[in-house]
Parts: sequence; C-alpha cells; structure tokens
Amino acid sequence: MSLLDDVSIVVTPNGYKAGELYAVIPVPTEGAELVTNGDFATDSDWSKATGVTISGGNAIFNNSTANNNGIYQAAVFQANTQYKITAEVSNYSSGNVTAWSGSSQNSTSNESFTSNGTKTWIISTGASNGYFLLSSATTNGNFNIDNISVKEYTSADMDVTRATAATRVDENGLVNYAEVIGGEEVTDGDFPSGTTAWSFGGGWSLGVGVAEADGSTSTSNLLTQDLGLVATKTYTISFSSNRVGGTLFVKNGTSYTSSTIYTLNTGTGLEVQTFTVTSPSNSAIGFYAYSYEGTIDDVTVKEVTRDNVPRIDYTGGGCPHILAEPQRTNLFPYSENASTWSNSLWTTTDDYAISPDGTQNAFRGVSTSNASLLYISGLGSAGENTISIYAKSNTGSDQKFRFFGNGNTTQSTDKTATQEWQRFEYTETFSTVTWGLRGASVSETNDILFYGMQHEVGSYPTSLIPTSGSTVTRNQDIFTRDGIGSLINSTEGVLFLEMASFGTGSATQYISITNGASSSYGLRILYHTNGSVYFQKYVNGTRTTNLATSSITITDFNKLAIRYNSTTVDVWANGVEILTNADTNVIPSGTLNRLGLDIADELNPFYGKVKQLQVYDTALTDEQLLQLTGESGTDFYESYAEMASALTYTIQ
Repeated sequence: MSLLDDVSIVVTPNGYKAGELYAVIPVPTEGAELVTNGDFATDSDWSKATGVTISGGNAIFNNSTANNNGIYQAAVFQANTQYKITAEVSNYSSGNVTAWSGSSQNSTSNESFTSNGTKTWIISTGASNGYFLLSSATTNGNFNIDNISVKEYTSADMDVTRATAATRVDENGLVNYAEVIGGEEVTDGDFPSGTTAWSFGGGWSLGVGVAEADGSTSTSNLLTQDLGLVATKTYTISFSSNRVGGTLFVKNGTSYTSSTIYTLNTGTGLEVQTFTVTSPSNSAIGFYAYSYEGTIDDVTVKEVTRDNVPRIDYTGGGCPHILAEPQRTNLFPYSENASTWSNSLWTTTDDYAISPDGTQNAFRGVSTSNASLLYISGLGSAGENTISIYAKSNTGSDQKFRFFGNGNTTQSTDKTATQEWQRFEYTETFSTVTWGLRGASVSETNDILFYGMQHEVGSYPTSLIPTSGSTVTRNQDIFTRDGIGSLINSTEGVLFLEMASFGTGSATQYISITNGASSSYGLRILYHTNGSVYFQKYVNGTRTTNLATSSITITDFNKLAIRYNSTTVDVWANGVEILTNADTNVIPSGTLNRLGLDIADELNPFYGKVKQLQVYDTALTDEQLLQLTGESGTDFYESYAEMASALTYTIQ
C-alpha cells in the first residue's frame, strides 16, 4: 500500500499566489450549492436588514444610516468548515462588500471589495457558525448583488500573511523579491502603425514599430499614456531604448514637472531598461525627451504584488524549501551605496559590477590596511546583533576582510572572498552603536566586490532586506489553514514534517494541528529554547503526552513524525522510533480543524525552512513511518522482500 493512500494533506514548495501557498493534496473541490434563490428570482428565502430590498433579480443595498446592512440565510454553514462564496456586484458607488459567517458582523469575515464585478471569498467557519451573511459592513453601502453562490470548499492551501515584501534566492541563485506579476497595463507598447493609445508631444513621432525622439529641447516633449495606475500599488516598468544621445526621463504623470521615476542618460545602442515604481502619485506614465535623441519600443507596465507572497527559497542549491522568518529590520539605510558610508583607508565605487540580484549594483571596496574601516554610524540595539554581506573577489585570487562591531571594539575573524558570491555574517552582543567592515587582520591591499549590507537585531541573519535611504522592516511570515476538519482524523493519524529551524532565540516555536485553541485539543511539535524538541498531545485542555529529546539538532533538516491513536503516542525521527508514551485519551471525532506553523491563533510561530508537511488520517504502521522519515536509498524499499531482508523478517 502506498503512503499516498493514507495522506490527506501534502504541502511542499509548490505553486502560490499572494496570500496563499498551494497544497499538493487535496486538489481543491467544491460541494453542492447551499443557498436558495441565489439569483433573487423572487423576494423570498432571504432575511434582509434595513436598507436592503430585492427587486429585478438583484439585492439592492441602499444604506445611509447604519452598519450591519446585509442579507443572510440561516443554517447554511457547518462548524469548522471552509466555504467558497461568489457574488456579482453591480451599480457600485460606496461601501465595503463583505461576506461573513454568522448572523451579524461579529464572526468570521474575509476580504472586502469596493468595485463592480465577480467577487470571491474563501471563509473558514468557527465552532458554531450557521449563518451566511453578505453585508455592506459600513455606512452608506450602495450597490447591487446578484448570483450569490455558497459551496463547501475542500482545500489545504495555506493562508500566508506578512503584509510586507520579502526576498528569497531563486532557482537561478539570484536574490530577488518573491512576487506575483499582473497583466499588461499598456496598450500598443510596441507602437503599431496608426496607434491612438499614446499622446505624442513635441519632439516625438511614431516610427516603424517604435516611438522616435528628435533630440530637441522643449518642455513639451512628452510621450504619455494614462494607465489608471493606483496609488497604493507597485508596478514594474520595462522598455527597449536605442539611445543616440541626450537624457530621457520617465515621469509619473503627463507633465515635464511630474515626478521622475527613472533617468536614462548613459549607454548607446539597443538596451532594455527595467525598474519599479511604488505608490505612484499619478495614474499616467510619460517619457520626457529633453535633448534625448533615439527611440523606445516594447513598453510594458505590470502590477507587481509582493506583500504576503510565499517564498520558495533555493539557498544552498538543490531542492527548494518554504521560507518562514521572524520580523526583522535592516538598520543599514544604504545596503548597496557605499558612497554614503563613512570610510577610512577604503576606496569604494558604487554600481561597479553585477551583484547577486542580477543587476549592476555591487560596489567595489579596496582596503589598504588592517585598520581600514567602512561603516555607517549609529546602528544597533540591545541584545545580539548580526551583520551580513555578500562578497566576491574582484581579482583572480582570494581576498580577505573582517566585520567589526561595538564601535570597533569587537571584530570577526578574517572572511575569505573567493571567485564566487558568498554571504558572510558576524554576530556579537551589542554594547556600542557603530558596526561595519574593516580590512583583513594582516595589513595588505584587498580588492573585493560587495552587495547587500544588512544589520539586524537577532542571533542569525535573515533574507536580505534591501534599503536605499532609510531602514526597512520585513514582517514575520505566518502560515495557517483553518476549517479543514474533513481532512484531519481527530482520533488517530500522523503529523509529519521535514524542516530545519533557524534557532529558537528567546521564544519556543511550534507546528501543530489543533481545534484552534493553543491548549485545548491538538498535536504539537515544538522547538524549545533549551534546544530540545517536544512532542505533545492535548485533550480537553489537559496535556496527556509530553515527550522530549535533545538528540535532534534543530538547525539541521530533520524528518519528524508524531503518530497518535487510542492507545499510544510515539515519535519517529530520521528513520528511527525515538519516543513512545501510553496514552488512552482520545481526541473526539471531528475536533481537529486547523493546521499551522504556530501553536494556534498565530502564537509562537515556527521560523525556519520547510521542505514538506503532511497529515495522515490513519495511524501509519512502523514500516510506513520508517519509509516516511528515513533517507532514500537506506530506508526506502523497492519491494517487500527487500524490506523483510533489511529488517530480518521471515517471509512465510
């Protein structure tokens, strides 16, 4: 029998979108329709709050006095279950179109919408939600609703929350932001004959598949298109240039006085220019050709989403992992621009070479003495501080440098930069604010390329947080999935993970399947601050199993499985049963409904690298757990005979 016959949830470094990491198993499925008269063919079946009427196949929201303006049907939802809700919004003018589980706005909700179109919500209910409510959730809610559908939705896709951008190492070894790219915003970016999408100002004309600028010097020389850019969003912009001379300014607006978001004044011949604009102040993009002579082509503008995007990280090469990190702030306000740093006996050149992010923004640093210093003053805070940087030799031989901390009273050993980019780090307990780079321990000249200086409060470095003039904070990653009671067998099963922690620091970290309460019902694997790993079972608020081991190195990748049933709880690690406990306390059927890289309610999250997470709805056999947690080629068997021979079984 294959392990896949018993597995109910499989999460790996897989597909994703903003706010969601897709599970491999199960494939999302929808159940039967649960609402009646969702097309509002008649004025029946729906309970309506003041300000809502049903007419002409629509629920009409016309509220000007109160919150909780909505319509609902009773006994639609079951407890601890996921549902997919869709509705058509039309004639929108105000309000937040929001779906809720519960008969009023005091229960589980999801995203609010403020526009026309087809809207979708995925809601996980709590312990006693029986109502479906669609509401304006605000005063002055004015819009129409039609074609409401509510169906049970079976999926283990994990919700991901971070609310900030974050970087990772991609499959090509490049450091970049985890992001989701939207559709094309530009019309006729390839400048076809007869295009009317662009406004050609003075100095610009339509050529053969290009826009041409004649090099004149006039404030009216603008080529523009209103794209409807939104001030709260981020966009990537790219175009091909064939510059003969002069300067081209890319403006966020239709006037030469609009804010400049990119300047092209070097290079000739055909080149591709790519950059990002965050929170545009104007809905249009303009190309201001003051003295610019040349052409542009292949203009593309796409929305880019970086907040809450899961990170599939390839650090170290090989198979990727899911990256889950704590909140950190890069205290170095200029991570790449060394010209803004203080220096003594260093010579620096910004934008000297191609960096680990694939662009020319690595700086060159040449130190001439063991007393050479390169730093920004006034950084650091109480506790352990870690500084890190990418470095590579700028010559044909290895080059050396050191980190210093605490106002140059502490320093690292020599770090050796080779012909390949590597990330180096230095951790020290804080006492004085100034931290930075210094020359090697022996006075000699060293020529090194650097990229991505980071100073953060913590005992280990996290992924790069780029800065360009101020400190930047990346929020913690939170991974959870509620409402999946149908995928978890509460009375028996297995929770399995392959993962490595970054270290616990001052807080214990958890991975769990629970009923949503931290100490009510559930199975938990926790990495304790004392270095041990604990495996626990809770029944009705009582911890009935508490097994611990210090034999596991938590910063290494380990394959861990906790098996539970009506008689025992036992633990397998890396192909070996390491712990067992008699436990006849049974979690009631239908109780467990939440999976999270935390204890529950987003408390004590796990920080580290996760290669796979699985939940089984039966208590697997010893042989299956050996196969699940063992190493391929050692504990995986091609046949029963091979397994029997390895385990000294006798085949009758």
